[in-house]
Amino acid sequence: MPGWSASASSGASRIISPLLALGADGGILASAHARTSEFARLTSLWRDDKAADARELGHRLAPLSLAMLAEPNPVVTKSVLRRLGEIPSPAVRLPLLPASLESTESALRAVV
Repeated sequence: MPGWSASASSGASRIISPLLALGADGGILASAHARTSEFARLTSLWRDDKAADARELGHRLAPLSLAMLAEPNPVVTKSVLRRLGEIPSPAVRLPLLPASLESTESALRAVV
């Protein structure tokens, strides 16, 4: 349609790189709180048509995305951000329960 345009974003961090490769404009990603600059760079690399660098960075970020979503969102993200000193409390509201130590430790390993 003349004069019509659309924009696409994603909230699924584990598939953000392929979606950006297909033309998505960006994402709203809980896991990006732990490595914000790298997720922003991923978007820029795809936008600047630097596919090889974007693929490599996307592959490096994938384990973090998977680890941060090992339990219902945002419990692992909040637990990790608390451990990193970014937020004052990892508390979540019912019916959510706090993240397990195992999931938190796994995500923290993926952050570094």
